[in-house]
Amino acid sequence: MISIFKTSVSSVEDLNKLKPYLNALMEDIKWTIDLFDSDRILRVISSVDKNKEIISVVNGLGFDCENLETFYAAP
Repeated sequence: MISIFKTSVSSVEDLNKLKPYLNALMEDIKWTIDLFDSDRILRVISSVDKNKEIISVVNGLGFDCENLETFYAAP
């Protein structure tokens, strides 16, 4: 599954604040944030649905986070 989120993470400092929380939430999941995209896209590749938890963590740290799309693919 690939989930795409629009965020308000806008700097390396913001990313560093968020990083330990996303890593703890998603130990075996790959994620990236594109700071150069106007929507500051958070892309998550996972075998399980963690969308609600991701939004909760990002919002809890004071950032906006909105799921734009989730793609389901066969393993």
